[in-house]
Amino acid sequence: MSTNVTLEGNLGGDPVIRFTQTGKSVASFSMVTSKKNRNADGSWGEDTEETWYDVTCWDTLGENVTESLRKGHGVIVTGRLYMDRYTDKEGNVRQSLKVNAYNVGPSLRRHRWTRDDATVPAAAVSDNPWAAAPQDDIPPF
Repeated sequence: MSTNVTLEGNLGGDPVIRFTQTGKSVASFSMVTSKKNRNADGSWGEDTEETWYDVTCWDTLGENVTESLRKGHGVIVTGRLYMDRYTDKEGNVRQSLKVNAYNVGPSLRRHRWTRDDATVPAAAVSDNPWAAAPQDDIPPF
């Protein structure tokens, strides 16, 4: 059984990309979600309730994730959550939470992204990104 989820957390390692025999790209990374509690003095305490996920991103999403994100970056992942059951080398049955991602983005809650963080070619970035857009392309509100 699987369910659609949106998770906010941090990358546990740099994304790794590989390719299937047919040339399709697939990236994977680990992600951790946790909860922080406030101490009596109002400061933030240690992370609690840590949950680790293995995230898989296919095609262009995987390529973009690999080029854009690094270990420790805060991310928001939307995708299909499922439990993977397998037998390890010692014969023990194990389980791990996996997410087949539909979308991945940086979390701006704890990190301010700058143009230096982006992998957009310099020629694609202008001083005024709205200057080139004709007025009739703006949707009415």
